[in-house]
Amino acid sequence: MADPGEVNRAVASVGVQAAPGAVPPVGAVSVPGAASTVLRAVLAGPERAARVLGVFPAALYLADVDSGEVVTVCTHDAVRLPNAVVLAARTGRSPFPALTGCTDARIGGGLVGLGSLRVDAVRWWTPPRPPAPGDVRTRAHGVTTLCAALDTAATGLPAGARADLAELSRYAYTDPERAAGAALRLIGLGPGLTPSGDDALCGFLLALRHLDPGAAGARHAHTLGARVAAHAPGRTTDLSAALLGHAARGDGCTQLIDLIGAMGRDTDVLPCLRRLLTVGHTSGADLALGVLAGAEAMRTGAAPAELPHPTLPHAKLPHPKLPHPKLPYPKLPYPEGRSAREQRA
Repeated sequence: MADPGEVNRAVASVGVQAAPGAVPPVGAVSVPGAASTVLRAVLAGPERAARVLGVFPAALYLADVDSGEVVTVCTHDAVRLPNAVVLAARTGRSPFPALTGCTDARIGGGLVGLGSLRVDAVRWWTPPRPPAPGDVRTRAHGVTTLCAALDTAATGLPAGARADLAELSRYAYTDPERAAGAALRLIGLGPGLTPSGDDALCGFLLALRHLDPGAAGARHAHTLGARVAAHAPGRTTDLSAALLGHAARGDGCTQLIDLIGAMGRDTDVLPCLRRLLTVGHTSGADLALGVLAGAEAMRTGAAPAELPHPTLPHAKLPHPKLPHPKLPYPKLPYPEGRSAREQRA
């Protein structure tokens, strides 16, 4: 259990105040947070036990023991996932490191708690959606820009997974069963908190839903997303399975939604891509490859252009440096070298 005094000092350094009218348990530190509207149901229920999925400097991840719903608590400058409760603190003054090793987690009653930290949902935010896409020519130019920019971006997808992603793109509109088979093969591929195959699927589902102005894209995204969401639990990490479910319903992180919106309007594609590529180790590139595959899928009945096969990082696209691959990235709960699916077996 973390030292309550250490948590108190960490939270005090943030400069936030307890939620008005909140009565925290004895010894607890109460901090206000802004909760995503997708969490209304899970936070509205009675306070109950939760499992700790991981604690990192910028975020902690908890799962409701009863429903399996995953809640993210993150700092203000962290990647804002659609299932996040956001603190006013920035990562440099995060209270999370003091909670490493805590197992006393709880969710419900309008709060998320771990150890001596209690986060009260005092206001709500709505996950963003991209603007309606432009005409066919505008969208096609956005796709061309993204394809060229991704030609040498670092990705975690192995060659076989890129082939499955291309097959998913090719048959998404014309052969749902074959497309679903390719999608299911991507679930859980790769190590880490969100495996590369899952990231690509999230990007694909969101592009299919938001870049097709007609009903077909939303219908295919809904059908495919439902199958992916049903098969993900037990084949990948709990957080990644939750994010696949959110993507199936049209929700993703801000950087990803911004890129999709820029592609649909053919505006600021490269700046949005640069911001997305700063997400995780290879997650940003994997998400972007999924978006590209989803955009290609809209060429109904036609084989998509071959997906880029990145080899050299950052050769053509000027963007902020990704973290050096030797730095310790969070690998929860699977070690390097094997997919989450293999390790569940």
